[in-house]
Amino acid sequence: MIILSIDSSSPVASVACVRITPGGDGGDEVLFRWDKPHRRSDSAALFLGLQESVGACGIPDSLCVGLGPGSYNGLRAGIAAARGFATALNLPLRGIPSPLSLPGPASGFWALGDARGGHYWVACVQGDAFLESPRLITPQDVLAHLATHPGFPALSATSLPDIESTVLATPDAVRLALLFQKSDPCELTPEPMYLKPPHITTPRTAPIAS
Repeated sequence: MIILSIDSSSPVASVACVRITPGGDGGDEVLFRWDKPHRRSDSAALFLGLQESVGACGIPDSLCVGLGPGSYNGLRAGIAAARGFATALNLPLRGIPSPLSLPGPASGFWALGDARGGHYWVACVQGDAFLESPRLITPQDVLAHLATHPGFPALSATSLPDIESTVLATPDAVRLALLFQKSDPCELTPEPMYLKPPHITTPRTAPIAS
C-alpha cells in the first residue's frame, strides 16, 4: 500500500510517498519526499510537492495529513488539499496530529510552538502517542511545565526566545505516513487542531462609511 502524506503546519511543507509493508516488519520504502520552506501566506511549495509526488509515484492508495497545531493558513491549505484529493479519487484519508511526526526520540520529547498572542502551545510525546495533548501555555510558565519531564528534549519548528535549549525540527511527512496504520479513519473530514481563534491584525484606521 502506498501512502501519500502531507504536512503544512510549520515553515516547511513536507510531502512524502511511502510504500507500507503490512505487518510492520520493517520493509517500508520511501518512494518520494519533498521538504521545502513555505510562507504562511503562500502554499505554492506544498502544491508543487504534491504535483511532483504524483508525477514520481502515481496515484496513491491512501492519504494522510497533519492536523497541527501550527500555522492557521498552512493547516487550512494542507487539509483542504488532502480532502479534495481524497474526495476526487475516492481514497481513504486519515488525519494525524503533526507533533507525533516530529523527529524526536521514542523515549519521549516535548513539542512546542508559538501560538501568537502571548501564548505557546506545548505537547508531550512518547512512543508515537501523546503523554499530554497540545495545550496553550504562557511563556512565563513554560519552563516550569517542561521541568515535569526534565529528560525530554524540546522540539520546535521556530526559535522560542524563552527556551534556549530548543531543538529546531519540523513535522516529517515520512514519519506521518508510517503512523497511518496506527490512526483512525476520519471519513474525509479531518479538522485542523486549532487551540485558539486565528490571530487577526486589527486595522489601524476605521473603514470609511459609505
